[in-house]
Amino acid sequence: MKKYGVIRKAILALLVTGAWSAHAQSGLSATPGTLSFSYQVNSSTYPAALKVAITGPSTLTLKISTTQDWLSITPDTGHTPLQLSVTVNPTGIPPGSYGASITIDTVTAPHNPIAVAVTLSISNPPSKINVTPATSTTNYSAPPPGSSSPSLLFSYTTGTGATTPASSELDASTTGDIIPFTVTAAGGAKGAGAGGTSAVWLRVSDSPTHIPTLSTAASAFPGSFVPVYITLDLPTVATLEPGSYAGSITFVAQNVANGSVTIFVSLVVSAGGPSMRTTIPASAPIFPTTIIAGPVIDPVITIYGDNFFSTSVVTIQLGVNPSITVPVQLISRKILQATIKKEYFSTPITAGPYPVTWTLAVTNPAPANNPTQAAATTTLDITDPAKPTVTSVVNAASYLTTSTWTGTIGANPVATPHPTSSVSAREIVSIFGQNLGPTGVNTVTPVATLPSTTLVYPNVWTDGVNTIQVGFTYLDATVFPAVTRTTFAPLIMVSNNQINAVVPTEVGTAVTVALPNPTITVQVIYGVALSNPLSGFPLTLVEQDPGAFTFGGLGQGQAAVLNYDSSGAATINSTKNAALRNTSIAIFLTGMGELTDTSILTGQILPAIGGAIPLQLPATCRVDIDGQPAVVTYAGTAPGAVAGLVQVNAIVPQPVRAGQAITITVSIGDQAVSRRTQANVTLSVK
Repeated sequence: MKKYGVIRKAILALLVTGAWSAHAQSGLSATPGTLSFSYQVNSSTYPAALKVAITGPSTLTLKISTTQDWLSITPDTGHTPLQLSVTVNPTGIPPGSYGASITIDTVTAPHNPIAVAVTLSISNPPSKINVTPATSTTNYSAPPPGSSSPSLLFSYTTGTGATTPASSELDASTTGDIIPFTVTAAGGAKGAGAGGTSAVWLRVSDSPTHIPTLSTAASAFPGSFVPVYITLDLPTVATLEPGSYAGSITFVAQNVANGSVTIFVSLVVSAGGPSMRTTIPASAPIFPTTIIAGPVIDPVITIYGDNFFSTSVVTIQLGVNPSITVPVQLISRKILQATIKKEYFSTPITAGPYPVTWTLAVTNPAPANNPTQAAATTTLDITDPAKPTVTSVVNAASYLTTSTWTGTIGANPVATPHPTSSVSAREIVSIFGQNLGPTGVNTVTPVATLPSTTLVYPNVWTDGVNTIQVGFTYLDATVFPAVTRTTFAPLIMVSNNQINAVVPTEVGTAVTVALPNPTITVQVIYGVALSNPLSGFPLTLVEQDPGAFTFGGLGQGQAAVLNYDSSGAATINSTKNAALRNTSIAIFLTGMGELTDTSILTGQILPAIGGAIPLQLPATCRVDIDGQPAVVTYAGTAPGAVAGLVQVNAIVPQPVRAGQAITITVSIGDQAVSRRTQANVTLSVK
């Protein structure tokens, strides 16, 4: 027990002298017994002074000394009790840990000094991430006065395929230690082609061979740098309207103490020169390409091309006369609509004989980088109001310029590159325009082809004064070299603004393997006047161009369908006479393609009895009722009707819903090349 007591007293004495004070036999003590200072290199804030209290007999005179010049004690002499102020000066001392001591002793004997241990820790500041431009980066600007952020400048001209510059390299390095970091691109802008949504147009990557993304990560090592490549997302940039856009690239160290760097990015989008689509007949740059002189209302011209903006200007000019600026509405980057006062095209025209050609031009405000930017121009013809003009050609059943493409091989050739009117052999078409014939509706009467009694619609009609003919011009590819031919169509009805006719089967000779959907043209000859005299009205020839007839006209609503009962009797399908499921119906269409028996004349009326001839094309004829495939029992000519009118018999599927407006469509062709009748055609089912 005695030994334990001695050890306990020694531990207590050590705690007192080490933790709270330095104590000597002279009775002196210092509190605290140790001092610690810390300093970061280049810091403008020096360590604050620390206090040491000296206690002991009041009769003692003290002297204080130190072992290091960077350590200062005030005062250096005095009587107890005495308070010392201890300061350090780390100036010029390299990073590290330094020790010193303060000695407190009596001036006279006996000398029993006490010491206070002093520690000075000097550290370097945390390593910082540093970002500099590569020598190849020419669009970098140092931070302007009052800012700490540098910048990058990119430019883009609409309609081009690249930004300037294409990319910029920024190099990340460290001032000392290894620094893991991330790089993030930010900055969104609403693009015209992005549905109004905000999209980030900036991208970053750690390698020119890697796909750029919105963020990437890397580590900077001492003595080296990490390249980071800044690019722009061209599909997003291409949707931006002309103007200035702001973004940023931020380098952020994983450890907050290692800092971050932000680079501001500016993008200047300039309007490129407007362009118009190619002027081949199937894709004219404007619609319509002709206006009949003396229009009743202000004509609207749709302009197709690219680089159209709200600031685009449309002008028209006749010869050397001053140009006229006309009101314009922006539909999209690729479509403009210009409204022209009807007075400009009033009659008579004194500039010369018809057609009178105006120049239509689209210009954009010239950007600073291209002050001589060219305008896009085309011509607009004003035709003689006393002569025939074709303005459109549609399927006589659907009233559409082309049927719906459902094939799997490529895109609809009629819609590529721009939608055009399409026709097929034996299709019944409606030709619309002005001055196509006499006033009133004149039904054409089929005539017998002597010496036979076969009835055929004639290809010429006369009112006793003038004749009407409709000519289809095509390139006959069955002979070598190919020969341009014109074949006249059988006429069904003629009037001043509409002609119904059957597309001649002969135009099918224009189809080749290399050119499966050739361009043909149609013109109306009324008396001695020829419509669209310069080049004719362009059409695309296809194998099938189906349209379903409707009772309401205009190709919508109740389909021209007959119901068959169990005895084979036919009645007209209607809301009051719905078809039963699992019974047959007959659907009437046109544009279904050529017949098996090609000896049947164009425009020929089939006999009412025994006149049914099945179709040769396509490989598949499909009927869908309420989205359900129906069994097709017959697809061919309709007895007693012109050969261009097609009858398709099908059985109404059992799963079809009952209703007065059940959808029905007919598709023609195989899986690769298939077309379908118009939407919004219905029948009644119970």
